[in-house]
Amino acid sequence: MSTAINATCPGCKKVLKVPTQWVNQVIRCKFCNMAMQIKPNIPQPQSGAKTNPTRQPPQTPVVPPVPSAVGRNGVPHMPSVPPIPVNHAGSQSVTNQFGLTDVNYDSSYSSKYRKKKVNWVIPVVVLFFMGILGVVLVMAVPYLKDKLKEKDGEMAVVDGKGKPKDADQIDQTKDGKKAKGAGENKKKGDGAVSTSPFPRRALVVSIHNYLYANPTQYGLMVQGMKNIPAISKYLTNQMRVPANQIMHLSDAAKENPTPPTKSVVESTITEFLKSSRKQDHVMLVFVGHAVENDGQVYLAPIEGDLTDPTSLIPLAWLYKELDTCAAHQKILVLDVCRFSPTIGIERPGGQPMSAKMEEVIKAVPAGLQVITACSAEQRSMETDGEPLGVFLDGFVDALQKGVQGQIQRQGDNIPIDKLFEATVKNVDALAEEQKFKQTPKMYGVFKDNGAEFDPSEPMPPKLAIAGFKPVSKEGIALVKSVLEEIGAPPVKASEIDNSIRLEYLPPIADKIIKEYAKVDGPETELQQNVKKARIELWVISSLAPPEDIKKEVYEKRTKSKVNLSVLKDGYRAPSNEITFKAGIENDEKEVARMFVNLQEALDDLKKSEEMKDAESKRWQANYDFIRARLEAQIAYLYEYQSMLGQMRKELPARDAKLHGGWKLAATAKLQGDSAGKKLAKESTKTMEALVKNTAGSPWEVLAKREKFTTLGLEWQGTK
Repeated sequence: MSTAINATCPGCKKVLKVPTQWVNQVIRCKFCNMAMQIKPNIPQPQSGAKTNPTRQPPQTPVVPPVPSAVGRNGVPHMPSVPPIPVNHAGSQSVTNQFGLTDVNYDSSYSSKYRKKKVNWVIPVVVLFFMGILGVVLVMAVPYLKDKLKEKDGEMAVVDGKGKPKDADQIDQTKDGKKAKGAGENKKKGDGAVSTSPFPRRALVVSIHNYLYANPTQYGLMVQGMKNIPAISKYLTNQMRVPANQIMHLSDAAKENPTPPTKSVVESTITEFLKSSRKQDHVMLVFVGHAVENDGQVYLAPIEGDLTDPTSLIPLAWLYKELDTCAAHQKILVLDVCRFSPTIGIERPGGQPMSAKMEEVIKAVPAGLQVITACSAEQRSMETDGEPLGVFLDGFVDALQKGVQGQIQRQGDNIPIDKLFEATVKNVDALAEEQKFKQTPKMYGVFKDNGAEFDPSEPMPPKLAIAGFKPVSKEGIALVKSVLEEIGAPPVKASEIDNSIRLEYLPPIADKIIKEYAKVDGPETELQQNVKKARIELWVISSLAPPEDIKKEVYEKRTKSKVNLSVLKDGYRAPSNEITFKAGIENDEKEVARMFVNLQEALDDLKKSEEMKDAESKRWQANYDFIRARLEAQIAYLYEYQSMLGQMRKELPARDAKLHGGWKLAATAKLQGDSAGKKLAKESTKTMEALVKNTAGSPWEVLAKREKFTTLGLEWQGTK
């Protein structure tokens, strides 16, 4: 039978019987639940006596030393005979037959027995700091008065008495003499500027989910991450652009997303520049694709075909509009040639800036200042760490920090030189860190048009989107019915939204609506085979299938035991290469199983081709599209399996300092099996014919988008 010792609880003062084996362990009082630690009774040495801690009386158990808890004032508690309260941090649960419960105690128990010792400290400390705070507030009153007069989009200039300074006072030099031009604008309000908004305006155009071009990234809509809306935010907060004089035109805008079609972009820019006053300072930001064709540079709207200049916006037109704009200061920011190595080239766009493109951009009209995100033979990079883009990431950072040590006044120019300088430093640092070259450039010089800040002149109208022509109800009904019959998922999963939105589509002529109208009737064998092929495409997609075929898709997935997890877009670098490659081999086998059902559906479609002529023009187009789409899907799986084979044979190269793994990036050239390459060619040929034969219809848009979608893959290092 084990022996026990008596101990007094420091909380309720009741005597506890504690087994000797629980000495130096954390326990809880069964009466008041206070946590404590039992210490052995060690005789205290007399003052000045030498002690030998290793020599203990035989009857005293030798126990390992326990770190003492630290008191409120930082002084360690010294060991003593009675039990002492224990700090909860790091304690472990303890149970025993004596009914001492787990040590998940309320710290208020231990703290209330210490308050009596320190009650005098808290009031003294509080009074001390209140005294200091009072002194600081008295000294800071004049400064706070100045700061509180500053408002969003406007600023007060006050003297020490809290009154607005005269323009003459503001513009004096250090020696007390008037600076050149000081007081000249007094009548127009340059001296007292406390109630007038800054004459600044900004239009941000960003295009992301292109119909026929490579998608561009928007940035992450996550707290602390940079994104496109941050441009408008900091132009307002730091650059004093009034909130009603800034607008974001984009298919991905937070507020009022609108497809930036050619007519919308051109009309909105025209109205923005035309409505600007002589005293205004304007900034136009364009984020998207640009292309050089036959010596001319074009900007791409959302429906722009980079191979067709008539669908694009000439830079020459934009320069002319900016040249005729009456504004005092004119700034154009071009973030074009955007490219993400880990996404790759899914559709055209993102090629390096050509020397000719740079030459054309450099030829700016007098008075216009133009900033480009990169130089000739470079791209505007989107990286894993900066999905907004390295340039815009640096530009937003520069806007956010503002111009240090400089008070902005309404008559001042937007400090674009300093913003550009800060942006370049940011871009240089990121490019050097990630080992690529990207050098932003700035062209043109500010030209003073003689206009002065005049608060009496009415502000321009609130910015608004112009030129938007929605698709008719009949046109939308046609598109919806077509998508219900042949709507298919993207060939490959993407980090960016690739879905087609009805509002992006160009207007559909009444003639086309009638020509391709839906005809009710019994389902033919060809129509059944088209539906079967469509279901197979959704079976191997990780996206949720449409409601009309959801049941069939889920049943097919269950029956065929498709493992969609093997269709990864990347892998982390392995710690065990042998085990990793064995897993890759299993993934290859799973992909091979997917071919069976897709190939069977394609064979059935080919057998139905002889029935095609008996179908309506609508179902002939449906048949051609689904067959070409199925061929493209099989070709992609061949390519994907080939990439797995490459990795199983030898791990792709990577920079271990920058990359923790690999991603599959899109590329135009296929590297896989010859059978896959053949199917890809057949698919492209069919899509091209469909574009030509169904001009002006929804099939033209769908086929052109698929025709431009690349099927090649390559491994790229990623974080």
